[in-house]
Amino acid sequence: PPVYQNVFGDVTFNDYNSFYIQGIFNDGITAGCGNGNYCPNSPNTRAQMSVFVVKALQGGNFVPPPAQGIFNDVPASDPFAPWIEYLYNQGITAGCGGNNFCPNANISNGQMAVFLVKAFNIPHL
Repeated sequence: PPVYQNVFGDVTFNDYNSFYIQGIFNDGITAGCGNGNYCPNSPNTRAQMSVFVVKALQGGNFVPPPAQGIFNDVPASDPFAPWIEYLYNQGITAGCGGNNFCPNANISNGQMAVFLVKAFNIPHL
């Protein structure tokens, strides 16, 4: 990863993972959580994770196609809907059950492992 350049007010050079945070900033995967911060200790929702994964796959400038409203709990007007539906259309997620995506739920490490394995075609048994 690149050397951390103090791009966020709440991350310092000596912070754990600061160089990786710089890397995902440089690649356009994150712009932080607002007000010049990254919020390194905050959990991510499933909706937020969808943007991270799609941008990591397709590049920071990628814009997914408009949403159709395929999940009951994510209307097409939701700003995260295009990202979530892109993951669905790529076979990376089927949602959380009952034709829902559960966009506001925090994503567990186990769930994140599934998203990453499917998104990046990581070999698994």
